[in-house]
Amino acid sequence: MRGPLCFNIMYIFRCGYRLSAVCPSSGRAVHTVKFQQRRTRPHQDQNFQRLCGSRQWSNNIEQQLKVVSDNRCFGGQQKVYEHYSAVLNFQMRFAVYVPENLERPAPVLYHLGGMLCSEQTFIQKSGFQRWAAHYGIIVVSPDVCPRVNLGVDNNTIEANGESYYVNAVKKPWSKNFQMYSYVNEELPSIIQENFNVNKDKQSIMGHSMGGHGALISALKNPGKFRSVSALAPVCNPSQSPGIQVILKCYFGDDLKTMEKWDSTCLVADYKGPELNILIHQGYNDVHKDDLGLENFISACKKAGIAASINIEEGYDHGFYFISTFIEQHYHHHAKFLCDS
Repeated sequence: MRGPLCFNIMYIFRCGYRLSAVCPSSGRAVHTVKFQQRRTRPHQDQNFQRLCGSRQWSNNIEQQLKVVSDNRCFGGQQKVYEHYSAVLNFQMRFAVYVPENLERPAPVLYHLGGMLCSEQTFIQKSGFQRWAAHYGIIVVSPDVCPRVNLGVDNNTIEANGESYYVNAVKKPWSKNFQMYSYVNEELPSIIQENFNVNKDKQSIMGHSMGGHGALISALKNPGKFRSVSALAPVCNPSQSPGIQVILKCYFGDDLKTMEKWDSTCLVADYKGPELNILIHQGYNDVHKDDLGLENFISACKKAGIAASINIEEGYDHGFYFISTFIEQHYHHHAKFLCDS
């Protein structure tokens, strides 16, 4: 054999180092030496994942998730990932904030955004990272819907992201708009597989449409979330004429089906452990007639469900309101997620 050789060094976690000599002209390996080392499982503090179908471990999260952005914030890392969702049959993005110096599996808080939002909105406008870092909570915030173009004329669902975190049954929405299953099944599975979270310590919150998603997720899954909170949540969508228009796209004219995705109806029949509900709404919220908070309060009282409800004088529906009260919501969740 003539000519230079190219040497490649490959690090294999469970096996050690492999040194290969490669012939540039043919591209074939002509000699390989493997250096064994003691096989150990990765330290629990690191975000390693087991490779599918093998006994190896890898810290290359991009094998399943594409990193869209990665920014330092309050000592931790604010990241955005993209992946293909088998539940939504489309590409999906979600944001994850990971505080620094996590010494053990951390509690996780899911945040659901409102209409006209994306995975970027909450992470850029709310300032939550300060409190997530303070309490050591991993925070997951998905996009509000799959960004698919179904070619439906004169609809606002795609433009405004009006998923309402339900599972649609009518075509063409039923193929991609399964956000309830994504938020409660597929996404938590991805987070548990790829991040250092304590799956027994999780809570959920949301804003507006996302507050609706948080409430129905807690009510439909008794005991899954240690606490639930909402900022200006949609509480009674089946009785809101404007929101009914959207729900009819997903369910048709069947009011009974709509009520299965309505927190006011669900709380009336709730049987399960304490929900630990916290809600804030602005007194000057221009959408308050569509939110139906009064109906939700009445249903909670009739069912004997405890909830902390706060109507804040002078505040509206937007992110000035959210950023003002976000600290209270993180303090609320920390009481149930954190040891101290």
